[in-house]
Amino acid sequence: MREKNCIITGGTSGLGLSLVKKFINNGFFVHIIARDNAKIKKLLNYFYERNFKSFNFYQVDLADESELKKAILQLKSLSEIDVLINNAGALFIKKELNSKGIEKTFVVNYLSHFFLTISLIDLIKKTKNSRIVNISSTFHKFAKLNLDDINFSKNYNGWIAYCNSKLMNILLNYKIGRVYDNSINCYAVNPGWVNTNFGNNNPSRLRFLLNLARNKFAKKPSNVADDIYNLCTGQEYLDYSGKYLLRNKVVKSSKLSYRQDLQDKLWEMSLKMIN
Repeated sequence: MREKNCIITGGTSGLGLSLVKKFINNGFFVHIIARDNAKIKKLLNYFYERNFKSFNFYQVDLADESELKKAILQLKSLSEIDVLINNAGALFIKKELNSKGIEKTFVVNYLSHFFLTISLIDLIKKTKNSRIVNISSTFHKFAKLNLDDINFSKNYNGWIAYCNSKLMNILLNYKIGRVYDNSINCYAVNPGWVNTNFGNNNPSRLRFLLNLARNKFAKKPSNVADDIYNLCTGQEYLDYSGKYLLRNKVVKSSKLSYRQDLQDKLWEMSLKMIN
């Protein structure tokens, strides 16, 4: 049997790291897209100690389109792609722009994943029973999306930017289902609140509050990784394609997420932004 290919963004910590370990331990060749060189080296040492060989790293800042393009060119050399998990996410309480002047929450959490997905979608489509998983959040329900002002030109709110990006992941998921007439297995997943390093790039007070709440209430990343692995490999989940899932059960997303005009506008805008 051939070795199956799995691509995971944000694969060096939190949920992404648990997913990497889960897929490698189950015979997948895992392509890990990550930014932090120190974390990559640490994970490399972990793999070498255990004689793991079925992996490849792509050091990419998802806010940098040129870096992502290089990784995409390498990934296009694969003969098949079985699983793509758009997992990486960031929260920027203080507004930050990338080199093209685009707000980073939008780029990292949504646009980079759109670019990666669209660039590889032909390979994914031709692979039997392949899956795309877009990690969203229950916070998408608090989005205040204005596609005419992605950069928050007047008043920036980091939490709203984050909520918007998670809504956009669902809009993309539904649009892919429509464009490809459900010939691609694509899922938007709410992992619940997971105990990860999410938000630790922000000021110390916010980091303290997030860590305090996470340690008390959040789920273990390994438990969520088990659910997502089952979603990506179980035949019983093929009928759930194009849906929004929580604990591998179909649930309703926000009313805004079902608006086809928003799905279409976001799709066209995203295509123009990635040329």
